[in-house]
Amino acid sequence: MSTYIYEAYNKENEVIHGQYEGNSEDEVMNYLTKRYLTPISIKPISGLSQDGGMLSMSLFESIGSVDIMFLVRNLATTIKAGLSIVESLDILIEDTNKKMLKKILQSVQAMIKNGQSLSAGFGTYSNSFPPIFLGMIKAGEMSGQLDKTLVELASYLSKEYALRGKVKSALAYPIILLVASVSMVALMLIFVLPRLAKAFLTSGVKLPWITQFLMNLSAIMSWSYILDFVILLVIAWFFLYFRTTKTGKKFFFTVISHTPVAKGLIKSIAVVRFSRTFGNLIGGGLSVVDALELSAQSVGNHIYSAAINSAVEEIRNGIPISESLGKYPKLFPRLLISLITVGERTGSLHEILGTFSDFYEEEVDNRLKDLSAFLEPVLLLLMGLMVAAIAVAIIIPIYQLVGHFV
Repeated sequence: MSTYIYEAYNKENEVIHGQYEGNSEDEVMNYLTKRYLTPISIKPISGLSQDGGMLSMSLFESIGSVDIMFLVRNLATTIKAGLSIVESLDILIEDTNKKMLKKILQSVQAMIKNGQSLSAGFGTYSNSFPPIFLGMIKAGEMSGQLDKTLVELASYLSKEYALRGKVKSALAYPIILLVASVSMVALMLIFVLPRLAKAFLTSGVKLPWITQFLMNLSAIMSWSYILDFVILLVIAWFFLYFRTTKTGKKFFFTVISHTPVAKGLIKSIAVVRFSRTFGNLIGGGLSVVDALELSAQSVGNHIYSAAINSAVEEIRNGIPISESLGKYPKLFPRLLISLITVGERTGSLHEILGTFSDFYEEEVDNRLKDLSAFLEPVLLLLMGLMVAAIAVAIIIPIYQLVGHFV
């Protein structure tokens, strides 16, 4: 049995979209005909994008965190105002300019009209939405408080977006310094040093090792500009694409986690994400096990994910949350474990985790400041050393050349 996406006209001559599980296109055709729908197109999901998307989705479009944040906020507002989900989606479809998101909303709306839930509709596009988005919507439907859950989800996404913004802002200046340093050195090696090298070689002066090394490096870089461009593309691919793969994430995480100041920052960010995600999911009505499994997917750190998944297996066997997570003192602070213990006893785990995540975010701010204070002088020193090395490599042969003629 396969899942098919269909597009058809209804009695009012309106175009609707939906999906149906069947053995063939003829079966889907019969399904539509019995419901007085005139088919326009029927295609299996396997023939579409990996998100299970609609036809003609742009390969260059993507749904970012800002799109999801505004989607949740507007959906929460319209549902809270008393509109049905279908009516709310109608408004969102009209207000959305991004084609990919518009077609997803149209498909979800069609699925709801055919009797499926909102979480099932968005679940078809699980690659486009974070796990907590789907988990919170499912929890809201189960508890009958979808509007309240969406408001909490909007708040969570806003805080997560702000956290990412802080990290990017803190790293922006050091990255600019690093790129500027490397670019300046590369330009000198490619365009400046080759001209001086001819003068040095024809003079017969014995060159110091640093000058000889830089001349050899310059010769390699000046040999083929096409090769330089290919190498630049490989480096860009390494940082822009490779880091998004599982292997790349583990590689970069391993490198960063061995940096003295960054190690504490990574831990603080993971703890904030875990406590905030877990607290919101518990507050939304999900079970502890489901909430922890979704938290493991959302924490963005494979070491924490492995620890949380391991704790899930113990919780299934009746071990308390605090005891299961307490076995990883290097990952989860003692304060967090103590608060979880109190929350389990008093039944206020949701509120306690929310308070802790807001408090611990200040720790993230402090660590970001420490990281910036550490990286900026280090990179400035590195830039100075590179410039000094090139200057020494050029000045020494010039002095030797002047002395040779004098």
